[in-house]
Amino acid sequence: MSDLQALSYITTVAGGLLLWLLEGVVPFFSGRAARGKHAAKNLSIAGINLLILLPAGPIMAVVLEKSKAVWPGVGLLKLPFILETTLIILLVDLWMYVWHRLNHEVDFLWRFHSIHHSDPSMDVTTAWRFHYVEIALSEMLRFPVFVLIGAGIEDLLLYSMLMTPVIAFHHSNVSIPSSADRYLRTIIPSPLMHRIHHSVIRAEHDSNYGSMLSFWDRLFGSFKLKEGIRDMELGLQNESSPEKQRVGALLTRPFHN
Repeated sequence: MSDLQALSYITTVAGGLLLWLLEGVVPFFSGRAARGKHAAKNLSIAGINLLILLPAGPIMAVVLEKSKAVWPGVGLLKLPFILETTLIILLVDLWMYVWHRLNHEVDFLWRFHSIHHSDPSMDVTTAWRFHYVEIALSEMLRFPVFVLIGAGIEDLLLYSMLMTPVIAFHHSNVSIPSSADRYLRTIIPSPLMHRIHHSVIRAEHDSNYGSMLSFWDRLFGSFKLKEGIRDMELGLQNESSPEKQRVGALLTRPFHN
């Protein structure tokens, strides 16, 4: 394990734990009960996905290393190291935007991505609640995209280290001042932006797709704001009942609809 990979894991765990604790002290949506049970359910789903992600990492590292010898991607531009790395990070984040938007606009993909959106009590643990089929499809499609970009495994680890805390933060139920949210959303998808993205209303949750940077939504016309959202319903219609929120029901639902 490289130092960058170890640092990425540490920041993910530490950041997630810190945000979860803060949610209990300064929550945006109040009245959340059984937070531990909710976290255990979402993290159980995340644990299943690790069975896909852990072996995919070393495979991707080998593929990217060998492919760069044949096709260097942005390396063809002969940019200085910092500029090349920055361009790769931007292109990876653009792919994340495109992939996220496709998961909303393609019915087959939405079938699986909707498991993420069906959480009626979105918090930091929702950031890791994805159906294993979505994770598998994402990993398979990432390979050719990253080869085309010319990304190396170190680029992806750096992107993960930058992106993961942002995703955890904008999923979190931590209350921050409106002025801070307004400033943050000029750079990253803010908590307000992403809460709208998790609205039960489809016209609202089909917006604000950005992962690490918010300007993709402005550039491609998917940026949406809505004030006064403390009473906004989260999740999906008819999917909030306890029996539909069990792990087994969540994992099998895409195959029944």
